[in-house]
Amino acid sequence: MTENYARILGDHTADVIRRISDLKPTEIRITSQPTALPACELAVRIDFQGQAEGRELVTGYVMCGFIHHNQSRPLLQAMAHHLCFDKSLLATAEGPVNVMKEFLNIIIGLAGADWAEQGFEMNFSTPSDLSGQPLPPLGAADAAYHLVVLTDAGVKVDILAVFRECE
Repeated sequence: MTENYARILGDHTADVIRRISDLKPTEIRITSQPTALPACELAVRIDFQGQAEGRELVTGYVMCGFIHHNQSRPLLQAMAHHLCFDKSLLATAEGPVNVMKEFLNIIIGLAGADWAEQGFEMNFSTPSDLSGQPLPPLGAADAAYHLVVLTDAGVKVDILAVFRECE
């Protein structure tokens, strides 16, 4: 179940990149239960909770980021242009984070709609800034997936999706 949700998330990430930029996603890598998690200089996170296929409550989060801030420039510039943001926004301290928040909102909105079709009805929080912060450790029962979306221009987007069944 959760592996399918991770695939859907990766597909929507690649599709959004394709739609809003000249970048062409070339590969989506998915690693389940990653042991080494990337610390990202630029990252945002959305928490979620919902019912999966009539079972117990499932909570978790999706983190989207860039290990090195400078790798984000081509995608952030394309997103800012596509979303009609002022060009000067990316020169501010909070501008790149705000653009990343919008990017993750779009991705989780699309993925959430597809997750609902698969039986996972969920609600999600507004994005929060996770830039430069260590990622929380994974629990033994967490279903976690590290997704890497690579593009033809060498842009690499890291996504971490964590699902936790609550008792």
